Amino acid sequence: MSVSSIVSRAFEVFQADAAAPPPLTLRGANAVDSYELPMPFDAAQDEPTDAYLEGFAFWGVAYLDARSWRHYLPRLIDYAVRRPDDPAMVTEALVRSLRPPDRYPSRLAALSPDQEDVVRAFLEHAALGDAMPHVQAEAQHALEEWWLPNASCRPTAEDTAALRAAPVEHRVVGGDGYRLSLPETFTGSGERDIPEESRRVQTWGGFLCGDAHTVVAVNVTPLHVRSLTESIRARATLFRDPVKPRSIVVRGSPHAERLDGVTRGDSPAEPQTLAIVFATAREELATLTIRSWPRDDLDRAVERILDSFEIVEA
Repeated sequence: MSVSSIVSRAFEVFQADAAAPPPLTLRGANAVDSYELPMPFDAAQDEPTDAYLEGFAFWGVAYLDARSWRHYLPRLIDYAVRRPDDPAMVTEALVRSLRPPDRYPSRLAALSPDQEDVVRAFLEHAALGDAMPHVQAEAQHALEEWWLPNASCRPTAEDTAALRAAPVEHRVVGGDGYRLSLPETFTGSGERDIPEESRRVQTWGGFLCGDAHTVVAVNVTPLHVRSLTESIRARATLFRDPVKPRSIVVRGSPHAERLDGVTRGDSPAEPQTLAIVFATAREELATLTIRSWPRDDLDRAVERILDSFEIVEA
């Protein structure tokens, strides 16, 4: 397939995606990278000119949900073949987004066969000639890992199902005054004291049920700094929709409350689940937060972690 054919075919097979406003723009994705909320699509400010792509693609592509990624793919492919000098690493960001591991929810596995054919043709153009030497090796890796027959890193549907169904070993972790049970594969930060914020914090992250990245955190704060009621009110702002606390039992705690709901996530198209447990412990408040994804098996796995949370004598 010639270069011009690759570009024209890309705009053809991604036509519906390119015509619809993306849930998350590259400009908004850059805001997410700066720990800010993404701004909504604006036809004028988000016109995908070369300057726009050069300003936002390098940091923004990684955050795009599947719909938004497909919206930009033909424009990124067009840019890549027109600008082999790649002054702002737009093509690098594009090729990296075409390599596994796939994110959750999936992007790579969400393409139609026709869309896959175009992506494969673009990567072959980058990998097999001298047009884009700065991404040639990475394009070769992408083809071998995902886009060619018998790709080394592309799971089948059966592989994914087996990964999700595999038994998970748990281990007990904890900090000063609490403990809980987490999958063995989760890695932790270690407990850190942040005096200027009057809190101790420990975080863990890993893939829950095989493929869904999940983050667990426990913050411990003195109750005289922020009461249980104040803490609940502050954390309730993290949810997309209004939520109300409910009383629960946490072993070792005289009083515990829980908030559940959906948070915004990086993209409006990919909201995440958020569960927060507040447990008093003498003169302190231990707050367990789990951020995951809406899926039945994940909900059950999150409940197992929440049920394991307990307050212990320091």
